Amino acid sequence: MSLRYCLSCKKICDKQTTLVSTQVFQCHTCRKPLVYFGREEGSISIESVLADYDALNPYNPIADFKGIIKDYENPQIDMGVIECEEILKHDPDNQESLRYLSKHYWAKGSVEKSLFYMDKINQINSVISEDMGYYINLLIIQKRYQAIITLLSKYQDSIAKFLGYHYYAISYLGLNQFKEALNYFYQAYHSCDDMKRKKKIKKMIRYLSAILDQPTQ
Repeated sequence: MSLRYCLSCKKICDKQTTLVSTQVFQCHTCRKPLVYFGREEGSISIESVLADYDALNPYNPIADFKGIIKDYENPQIDMGVIECEEILKHDPDNQESLRYLSKHYWAKGSVEKSLFYMDKINQINSVISEDMGYYINLLIIQKRYQAIITLLSKYQDSIAKFLGYHYYAISYLGLNQFKEALNYFYQAYHSCDDMKRKKKIKKMIRYLSAILDQPTQ
């Protein structure tokens, strides 16, 4: 039997947790009808998701990234870098300097260095809400999916509900934990107000449903 989703309990229901009455599928716990979007055959990989689902940003990645880095592209930036590095020699936990260097190196195209400074900010528990999308995007590029899950759990109040579900779904998909990914894609779908995005999420749900419907070897 295909997996379905309970909106009330916010969980995936399988054969053991589903009641069937006159062709109506109900949650065994709350007895409410279950949601099912069908299935869509086809291969799926995290690479194809990043390309098709636009995981690096749920709305407009190019515009948003330009907004993040525009203040760090100035040719005179090196003086700022020197000042920040000097500050960190005496105050290694100075979050303003760490954040400045991270975004400077992102503007220069150095993901590893940019992520190095964001990891430092996380180590001193100074990640703010404005950092979350930027930081998570860096982690996605480096395929550090477990780190994203840990970060979301740590700063769950610093990110919008839809974005949290969105990034959990992408992370579990990257870890090949398809049932967990499906669960969060359902939650992302029902907390999303953007119709174009909901259409893409629904497609991902159908793909994952097809994968999970396949008999185990």
